[in-house]
Amino acid sequence: MGINITSRLLGVVIAFALTSGIVAHAAGAPQRPLAPITLTSANALPVALQTAASHVAETATGAIDPGAAIRSAYQRDHVALEHLRQQASQLKGSAHPAFNQYISDREGALAELERTALATSRPVVASTIAAMDNLVTAAQGRLDLELSQTGAAKSQDASKSGKSQNSGQSDKSNDNNH
Repeated sequence: MGINITSRLLGVVIAFALTSGIVAHAAGAPQRPLAPITLTSANALPVALQTAASHVAETATGAIDPGAAIRSAYQRDHVALEHLRQQASQLKGSAHPAFNQYISDREGALAELERTALATSRPVVASTIAAMDNLVTAAQGRLDLELSQTGAAKSQDASKSGKSQNSGQSDKSNDNNH
């Protein structure tokens, strides 16, 4: 029993030391520094933590295998764009197909960034991944803007509808008072 617990603890310590060593090596490479992560809101915390973990893993992998890091970032960002496409289903009218086309364009640009980087003998991991991430960030910003405009239009329609119902009720009460 005591040997089993000791073996598990030793395994955890070795895994931690190996991971720390890879991250330290990657962070020490001046041509591939770790990118800072900023948190925008409490709701974005799980996403930000996943993104931070991905960046650490990609930076560590990039020090050893730049191509694998770029492919990993491509996959992560491609999935993020598909999630944005799903979230855009809330858009109404012509905004929904327009946003789908925008996402398709971003996916094409993402694939082109990956192809271009992998075509070189020594791809620059940090700047390629940053450019890929910027595509997703821009798409998220555009979706947030479109959804906020849709929400503002709905609230204006609701307030207009409420005012017309209230004025109709006040006209009826005025008729009853006469």
